Formats: sequence, structure tokens, C-alpha cells
Amino acid sequence: MPSSDHLPRRLVALVTSIFICLASGTPYLYGVFAPQLVSRVGLTISDSATISLASNLGSGVGGLPGGLMIDHFGPQISILVGSICIFVGYFGVFKIYEHQWGNLFVICISMMLMGFGSITSYFATLKAAQANFPKHRGAAGAFPVSSYGLSATLFSVIAATFYRDNTGGLLEFLALFCGAIAFVGSFFIHIYLEHEDEDDNALEAQKSLTEEETALISMPEAPSSSAGPEEIPQPVTAARMERSDSLPGSFRFWGLGTRTPGSSISSTAEDMQPFLQNIRDQNKTEQPQNNNNPFFKSPPKSKSPFTIIKDRLTDRIFLTHYFIVSIISGMGQTYIYTVGFIVTAQYYYNKDQVQENSDLKINLRGIAGVHAKIATSAAALQALQVSIISLASFSGRLFSGFMSDFLHKKFHIQRLWIVVVTVIILSVGQFITITNVNSAHLISVSSAIIGGSYGLVFGTYPAVVADSFGTRTFSTNWGLICTGPLITLFFLNKYFGVIYDSQTDPTTGICYRGNECYKGAFEFSFGLCFIVFFTTLVIIYVQRKK
Repeated sequence: MPSSDHLPRRLVALVTSIFICLASGTPYLYGVFAPQLVSRVGLTISDSATISLASNLGSGVGGLPGGLMIDHFGPQISILVGSICIFVGYFGVFKIYEHQWGNLFVICISMMLMGFGSITSYFATLKAAQANFPKHRGAAGAFPVSSYGLSATLFSVIAATFYRDNTGGLLEFLALFCGAIAFVGSFFIHIYLEHEDEDDNALEAQKSLTEEETALISMPEAPSSSAGPEEIPQPVTAARMERSDSLPGSFRFWGLGTRTPGSSISSTAEDMQPFLQNIRDQNKTEQPQNNNNPFFKSPPKSKSPFTIIKDRLTDRIFLTHYFIVSIISGMGQTYIYTVGFIVTAQYYYNKDQVQENSDLKINLRGIAGVHAKIATSAAALQALQVSIISLASFSGRLFSGFMSDFLHKKFHIQRLWIVVVTVIILSVGQFITITNVNSAHLISVSSAIIGGSYGLVFGTYPAVVADSFGTRTFSTNWGLICTGPLITLFFLNKYFGVIYDSQTDPTTGICYRGNECYKGAFEFSFGLCFIVFFTTLVIIYVQRKK
């Protein structure tokens, strides 16, 4: 645990991050006020989809510049900027709604600002949690991650309780409340670094032997050839370095087992010389003026954002992580954004045949009334699915953070094994969606499974990224990774739409064929689960050497 000097302030920052993330997790709330917004300003359903895309661009693509800003200026300033963007975004939409101004471009800009402010504030709290608790990254990161996932449920309840028939009031509330919470909370979010924490971060990163983290260590000059093993000076920050390639038994093949304690590491010249020489060469390049001081240690030279991005995009391990998160998260988001259509297709299953075979002569007004009642019931089922997904995502994020720390520290099992289990669970949810014809109960089961899987991967992977690439550039790395799901989401959503439109009745605009309306899209996703499953096993095998 961190030292007692900073522990209270670290805990305050962690608790504050919960409230900031609750205020920042509102992009998924768009479906609550979207119908009223587009109706009041005179836009179409297609325009609504464009607005939703703008919000996703702000929170998805905007995560990369947000991450760069966090790593350069720190979390406090970044959350301040995020709070202003959240306020301006929501307040702009509120004014547009109030004055019935149907300018699609301005609405999209407002939603992009809101999305950017939300994701920047969220990433900033996540980095602070990871950096402030380097020995408990999974557990610390679970709090902001799970709070972000719970936000949609919380504000859905507030909207239904206090703003049921007052969409304008809801938008104004979101602007003032969310903006204020993030603004005030920013003053309590700091990163408290100590020598012990810096050393731990450097050791974790040395496993991947990246140039950036290796530069954290300053080494003395090489001893003379006559020096014995006991005379070799030890690295300042490598004194507790562990060797994971000495795991006993066959379990070490997959990254399982007990690591050799630091005290048992050999310090002979033959074992240590390659490592020492690597560090020494870098110190000669970056710190030539301090070569004569064997105990000098200075902060590493900061790399430019473009250099960091280039390094990551040419790193095969990073690209593999990028692929895994892109596919799993993209599949989860596809279900989240299409669950309303899934509910509609199953709710209207074969209802066109019932109307055609009815002997009753129903006038047009009667038909409209029947459809209105059905639509109301379908909307209630849609709202239920959103709540189930949100709660399941929250639970998955919270559980996976603590579980990954427990497995990693107690049994020295790689955190990626949680991702393997997540992919298996996700495939079960995909299979249920494919085979379920028109059961409302099975829809809820699918929502719980897929929502939980979505939460599990986002609760586990921040710690995986921090362990692999350090916390100094964590926000940049995580922001870059979070651009991947947008690509998967775009193509899966398009494929879903093509299949759904091909099965839709051109007269009513409704698909009456149950799971046949979308089954092909989830069959494709089901196949992707196998690819991700084997990819994750491969990276576990590769990383067990480190």
C-alpha cells in the first residue's frame, strides 16, 4: 500500500473520482431524451442517428487527444476542461430544445463537446487511480470504471422520477449538475508519486523492455574485468526485479505459478551484464553530463505525443491489445445500440399475420390505437433492457477490477485470463441472441450477459495496459486503444442495418420476423468471439516469458 503520508489524500481522490465518473457517464443517456429532442426541433430518425454518432465520435475519437492532454497537463486541468465541455455541450442542446432550433450541425457539435468532456474527465480519474495505487491498479481502477458504467442507470431513474414530461428541464439539469460535479471534483484529483511507486512502475514496464520505461533507471559505470560478482553495483531501481521465466511446473507455459522472489535473483556478472549494458548505453546518450556520478538518477526525457503514438502503433503487443479491445467492446456496443431494434422485432413477431387473419374490420384509427399501445409496451421493454445492460456493466467493471488484482497477486495469474473467460461469456450471450425467436425473458438474459461482458473487459484492461506500458503515458495509451471499438461498431452496425432493413415491411416500417430480422449480424459476431479467444491465448503465451 502507499505510505501513510499520502494515503488519505489518495483515498479522497479515489472517492471523488466516483462522483466525477457518475457525472461523466451520461453519453449513453442520449436515448432517454432523443425522441423528444428530434420531434421538437423537427428532425428525422436518421438525423437522430447522426446525433448519436456525433456523441460517440466525441467520446471515442476524442479520447485520444483527451489522453494526450491528461498525460501532458495532468488530471486536474484536464477535468476542468472536461467539465466546461460537458456544461457547454448540454447547455447548448438545452437552448436548442428550448428555442426549437433544428440546426443539425450545431446539435452535433454540442453533443461532440459533451462526449469529449465526459471521456476526458473519465480518463483523467482513471489515470489518477492507476498511478496513486500502483500495487492495486485493478481494484483502484474498478471504482471510476464501474461508476462510469452505472451513470446511465442513475440518470435514467432521475429522468423518470423528476423530469418525465420535462425534457428541457432534464437537459438543463444535466448541464448544471454534471458540469458542476466535474468542476468541483477536479480540485481533489491529484497524482501523488513517491520513490517506491516510481520504482514499481519502472519494474512493471521493464517486463516489456520498452525504451521509454528503461530510461527511468540510471546506472553506474561498468566494473573492471577483474571485479568479482559481489563487487558489481546493483541498479538503483532494479533491486527487486523478478524473473518470471523460472516458474515451476507446466503451468508457467500459460503464465500461471509463483514467481521467484527478488532475493533469489542471481547477481553474477554473466547474468546481469546484458541488462546493465543496455541501461548504461541509454544513459550515455540521454545523460552524458552525469556519467561520472554512479548514483545520479533523474526523470526521463518526455517524448512528444506523436512519438508515443508512433511507438505504440509499431508495437505488436500493443496492437494485439488494440485488436482484442476493439472486437470485444465493439460487439458489446453494437448490442447496446441495437437492443431497441431487437426488442421491437421480437415484440412485433407475427403480429402482421394476426391482423391479416382477423375477421374483425378495424378502421384506421383503431389500428393506430393498437400500434400506439404496442409501441408503448415495446418502449417499456426497451427501457428495461437499457437498465439491465447498465447494471450488468457496472457489476462486471467492479468485479473484474478486484478479481484481476486478487488473481494477479495471490496466484500470479495474468489478468488476461479474465479476458479469456469474458470472451466465453460473451459468446454465450451472442448465441442466445441468435437462437431467441421472441422471448422477452431471454432478451433480458442476453442483455445481462453481454452487458456484464462489456463491463468485464473495461474493468480488466486498464490495469493490463498500465502493467504493460506504465502509468506515465497511460491516458495516451488508453485513449488510443479506445478508438478501436468505433471501427468495429461502425461496421457491425452497418451490417446489422443492412440485414434489418432487408427484412422490414416497406408499408409499416416494422420487421415482424423475430430473430430473423438481425440473426446474421450476431452470427458474424459469434464467429469473431473465436478469433479473439485464440488471439488472447496467444498473447498470454507470449507475455508469460516476461
